[in-house]
Amino acid sequence: MTIKQPFFPHYGSNQALAAGAAATAATISHQAKQMRVVNTGANIGYFRTYDSGGGNAPQATAADYPVPPGAGAIVSKIGHNAISVLSPAGTTLQVMTGEGF
Repeated sequence: MTIKQPFFPHYGSNQALAAGAAATAATISHQAKQMRVVNTGANIGYFRTYDSGGGNAPQATAADYPVPPGAGAIVSKIGHNAISVLSPAGTTLQVMTGEGF
């Protein structure tokens, strides 16, 4: 993969995660180098990725990656196999793994 490669999704990997006032976690592919996160709700959401095998499961906070309503982002997550999401006012984050930007 080069930095100029457009995002190529891993079809079938999308998850709709309900983000609420308490952080929740989900499993994602550890093999994928990137993922796309889209906020389909009406409130801001936050997320962080991590390696769940490390014994420590960090929870997303308002200090982590923000995704405004109606927006999306593609981020790298090499070696991470879990995502934690949070939205103090509640929202839905669509998470799909893949390769490229």
